[in-house]
Amino acid sequence: MSLLKRLNILENNNYIPIIGNGIKTNTIAKNADAGWPLGIDQLSNSNLIIADYTFNLIWEINKSGKLNVIAGTGMQGYSGDNELAINAELNGPHDLVVDDNDNIYFSDLGNQVYRMIDYKTKIITTIAGNGMLGRKGDGELAINAEMDCYCGIAISEEGDIYISSEWSNNIRKIDKKSGVISLFAGYLSKHNSTNLNQYKPIVAEKLSLGGYSGDGGPKEIAAFNHPEHLAFDSNQDLYICDNSNDRIRKIDMKTGIVSTIFGNGDKASNGDGGLAVNASTLMPDALCIDDKDNIYVGEKYGFRIRKIDSETGIVSTVAGNGNPGYGDENVLATETECNSIEVGLHIRDNNILYSDCSGRVRQIDSKGYVSTIFGGTSIHDKEDSLNAFLASPFGISISNNGDIYIADTWNQRIRKINSSDNTIETIAGTGARAYGGDGGLATNAHLGNPYGVSVNSKNEVYISDTRHSHIRKIDLNGIIHNVAGSAFSWDKGDGGPSISSNIVHSRSIIHDSNDNIYFGDSGIGKIRKIDFKTGIINTYAGIGISGYSGDNKLAVNCKLVSPVDLAFDNLGNLYFADEGAHVIRKIDNKTGIITTVAGNGDKGFSKDGTKAIDSYLDSPSGIDVSENGTIYFSDTNNKLIRKINEEGKIESIFGINTRKSKFEDHYDTNQYNKMILPRNLKFYNKNILLVSDHFNHQILAISIK
Repeated sequence: MSLLKRLNILENNNYIPIIGNGIKTNTIAKNADAGWPLGIDQLSNSNLIIADYTFNLIWEINKSGKLNVIAGTGMQGYSGDNELAINAELNGPHDLVVDDNDNIYFSDLGNQVYRMIDYKTKIITTIAGNGMLGRKGDGELAINAEMDCYCGIAISEEGDIYISSEWSNNIRKIDKKSGVISLFAGYLSKHNSTNLNQYKPIVAEKLSLGGYSGDGGPKEIAAFNHPEHLAFDSNQDLYICDNSNDRIRKIDMKTGIVSTIFGNGDKASNGDGGLAVNASTLMPDALCIDDKDNIYVGEKYGFRIRKIDSETGIVSTVAGNGNPGYGDENVLATETECNSIEVGLHIRDNNILYSDCSGRVRQIDSKGYVSTIFGGTSIHDKEDSLNAFLASPFGISISNNGDIYIADTWNQRIRKINSSDNTIETIAGTGARAYGGDGGLATNAHLGNPYGVSVNSKNEVYISDTRHSHIRKIDLNGIIHNVAGSAFSWDKGDGGPSISSNIVHSRSIIHDSNDNIYFGDSGIGKIRKIDFKTGIINTYAGIGISGYSGDNKLAVNCKLVSPVDLAFDNLGNLYFADEGAHVIRKIDNKTGIITTVAGNGDKGFSKDGTKAIDSYLDSPSGIDVSENGTIYFSDTNNKLIRKINEEGKIESIFGINTRKSKFEDHYDTNQYNKMILPRNLKFYNKNILLVSDHFNHQILAISIK
């Protein structure tokens, strides 16, 4: 069926999904889509428990391979304590662990808390963190403490909980009996590096620096650098992924002495067949220990799983050939490709389970062969677009012939939907979250969470390669090139060639009628322009300081926060959604003057009929302008698609929000407010608006009448 035939169904319907399979539950896990599975553990009955960072869910997979949700609605948020976990909102669940009573503990990373699910009652509670980002609270109840990107978790035999902070570079302990939190290892402040043999670090108050020191000395004055994940061995000694030090370290729980057991600090992944302490490991980011005390380490940038033999101390590779990619099924694990191994690593019945950035959980059997147990063996390219697996799609663009291009952000790909037969294909990205491939086929290149995509009049495709701070281009031969950005994230290069410039965090990109490129840099609060003919880059809006100011003045002198979607009207005026400032703004094509057209700058909710410039919006992140000049935008966290009508008032055209005031948080989910989080918008034609439904992992088509 062609895309136009499918869209004709909209004559009798308000909307239809046109791309993406969406989240499926009560199905076989091997065939179901997953977002980004991270932490893995198991219950006493061997059922697997998996944290899904992107889908904001905690999954359970039983012995038969059947998949169900045990926590989370899929909506990003923080709610539901002391109620059924399945009705709670989560925000980036990360690492997890199951205790002897089958209680599930996990890092709710985006909320800066740790939470627990009582498996018997299915009730969820917060056990640590008050939701505030910070470092205070030691010596007090854990639920009143601040958290500073705490992600790792492990539980001792006594039931005490240990957590690790990537930013504070320390380990904290929550006492089982009292619930009091205390500093266990490292300093609350961060450290400068000192020599390996000088175990006392230099303390640098309020500096955001990690360090490597302390081996041979007490844990209280050791320096770590992004310690992310933890595990206990059978002797109850604690092991730490000292991520940015490229080492695994150990704390002897009887003496408190710190030592390095794997990694020599080199930025490499080698040394197999020798002692682990002399080998190198490249950003260890996952850790588990089997019942024989063999240690397994997943490498973020080594793209491998390594094993340290408990008896000999010899290190070997058990999975990954060192190349990032979407590995094949039923091949030897040592010969397959792995994406970054982050968090998810577990041993069950002598099988190694791991998750990587391909959005799957995979299993290595006793013979060393790898297979997928969750997340599908395919993303369903070359099939009908409704069968496709998407992972938090964001940007949308339409070519002159009606093909649809989407930034499939967490699948690390750019996908294309052919208008002739509605099939989907990947045109850039291997699924590996890495950087590489310039000068070669785009389908062999690596991307890093691409948020934006735009097709120019010549059918060249431009990409906001967000994580890597680049703008990249796919030419008509399918070759990918870097257009803007270099190895370092920075605001630099105006007045010179874009290829020599630096950018920070581009999440939006668009072309004007002359194929000039505009992109929003959310990292510095700017919109920048690349002249198509000369390749020269300049700032179009924003001074590079985050804020909301400058209306009725030149746009280059204003402050922006986070421009995440851009659109032109027929007169060449540029509109953009500033997600962080909660406004929609316009830059006049002739004068360069900026004005606000919707939103008062404060986060909240306003009813339909409110004057647009007086309204409260909540993180708008999508915008487009119809042929007649009507502005449509996604009021993202209010879960609405809205427009500014002829009277200058806001009017909802899709979605259901039953908030009565800017302060109330209640949503009606009975209808298709399964539109969990509307992001970018793009008109397909004058009557059909496409919406990226970021957390339902679909693209919707909405009839505009």
